[in-house]
Amino acid sequence: MALRPQHSRVGDGCRLLGTVLIATHLFLSAWLIVQFEGQYTEGQPAPTKVKALVVIDKEQTLIDVEMENATSFLLYMAFRDFDEPVNSSQSDSSNSSSNNDKQQPSSESKEEVEWLENGRILTVSALVILCISECLVIAGIPFRATVRAALLTGVVACFLIVMPATYVLDLAGDSDDEDEGENQEALADETFVAKTEKGSMAHENTSVEQSMLWTGVRFEMMFSGYDLGLVEPENYAAVRDNVPNENETDALSYVEFQSHLDLKYGKNIPTMFLIPVLWFFFPAKPKPTAILDGQKGEQEE
Repeated sequence: MALRPQHSRVGDGCRLLGTVLIATHLFLSAWLIVQFEGQYTEGQPAPTKVKALVVIDKEQTLIDVEMENATSFLLYMAFRDFDEPVNSSQSDSSNSSSNNDKQQPSSESKEEVEWLENGRILTVSALVILCISECLVIAGIPFRATVRAALLTGVVACFLIVMPATYVLDLAGDSDDEDEGENQEALADETFVAKTEKGSMAHENTSVEQSMLWTGVRFEMMFSGYDLGLVEPENYAAVRDNVPNENETDALSYVEFQSHLDLKYGKNIPTMFLIPVLWFFFPAKPKPTAILDGQKGEQEE
């Protein structure tokens, strides 16, 4: 007795219905769960901890943020004061005026890409096309095995690769340079909770290390630097030029933030691997040549 049953119209209906139900279940489930945990390990805001939980589905991004030992962080934000000297800002503006004139048209014409939204659209489209393909298989399209495998591979890639990648791209932001190091730096800067003014951090240092988890990807990140908001304005230039010595007052402006970001797949995502099971137990109608070969084999026996 063969383990795989013969083709039947009832089997076609069960296979199509099962595929639609699995696709609907995936459509309504959480696609990506992001867990973020970071802590200030050096500087005035230490030892404040930050925890965040992000849930991404077909249309929403739900965020829940929690802070522990936040008193030191609140005092840090209350006492820091960054005020760029007027002379410095004027000289910077005069030196870059010609470059700004040239870059302004291109910067205005460039639109920010919504990576995560594009990933959602691609994933939903893959699920819909997979369901349509089952209808075409019942109609008897050629190369159905290849089409099925390609479409299922596309669905798997959307959930396991496209969605995490588009979230990271959205988090890091667009970069004019394709250098991977700059993209990693943007990601580490994004996780630095104190969103300081541009140019207020001196001697910045960032690092991002990637590792694989059983259910996703982990990013280990570190951001450090000297916050000029904790330095007297007349010392801005000196701190920018040289790292302060340990016994200097400006050395107290050093801040370090370490964190890790876990991108995990939704707990219902593995149900998409039930679709090949449906293909096995509810096979499609065999090709005419296969039917003739089976009949010849029975006659020879």
